Amino acid sequence: MAEEDTAESDSTETDLIAKLKSNKILIVGVALLLIILIGGAAYYFILVDNPKDEGVDLEKKDKSTEEDAVKPTFEKVNKYSLKTFFSPIKLNNSEESGRFLLVTPIFIISNAGLSGQISKDLSNIRKTIYNIFLQQKHENLTTNLEITKERVKKIIITKVNEILPVGTGVVKEVYFSQFIVK
Repeated sequence: MAEEDTAESDSTETDLIAKLKSNKILIVGVALLLIILIGGAAYYFILVDNPKDEGVDLEKKDKSTEEDAVKPTFEKVNKYSLKTFFSPIKLNNSEESGRFLLVTPIFIISNAGLSGQISKDLSNIRKTIYNIFLQQKHENLTTNLEITKERVKKIIITKVNEILPVGTGVVKEVYFSQFIVK
C-alpha cells in the first residue's frame, strides 16, 4: 500500500505541476496582454499630438495682457433690400442713348422697426430713387462710374431720410448689390 500511496502522490504531484505550468503560461499570457494594452493606451494618450502641448498655452499668459486686450463686439446690422431698378440712360439733350442702368440698392438702417415704415412709404421712396437715376448724365455713368455711385448714394440717403417720419430712424448707408450700365 505504501507503493500505491507513493505512486498516487507522484501522479498527483505530476498533475499538479502540469496544472501549475499551464496556469503559469496562462497567467504570463494575460499579463503580457495587459502590458500591451496599457502601453498602447499610454502611447495614445501621451504621445499622440495633443493641441495643449503645442505652441503657447493661452491659459498661462500674463493677466495684465488679458485685461488690456480689446474684445471685439459686433452689432446687428439692420438692412432693407429694394427690388431692382431698371432705368434708361438719357443723353445730355434728353434723347435716348440706347443704354440702360440696372441697380439693386440695399439700405443699412438704424433700427429694425424702420423697415416697417419703409414698407409703408415704399412707393414714394422708389419713385424718388428712380428720379435720381433718371437725372444721372450719360457721361458720368460711362466714364466716372465710381464717383457717380458715391454721389448717388449720398443723394439717396438724404432724399429717403427726408421722406421718413422724424423719430422712426434713418437710413445710415446705401450699398448696391448690382450697379450695371448696359
